[in-house]
Amino acid sequence: MKNTKIPRWENAMLGIGFQFFNFFNHPNFGLPEVDMSGPEFGAIGYLDQPPTSVLGAGLGGDVSPRMIQLKVQLQF
Repeated sequence: MKNTKIPRWENAMLGIGFQFFNFFNHPNFGLPEVDMSGPEFGAIGYLDQPPTSVLGAGLGGDVSPRMIQLKVQLQF
């Protein structure tokens, strides 16, 4: 976040910043198979699936879409 003083305002500052989440949009793999007697022990057989809502379930977790947000803050 970059803060800049505003001229002719007493101690006022304007802050501008960007935040990036899942910037490279990499796949998120599920948990490996844990059954030690099975032939697929330790193999990862699926990708985590995104929630069906537009912006994900609470905008967090393993399956969030790529998001870029702008933050502007005025302090006075």
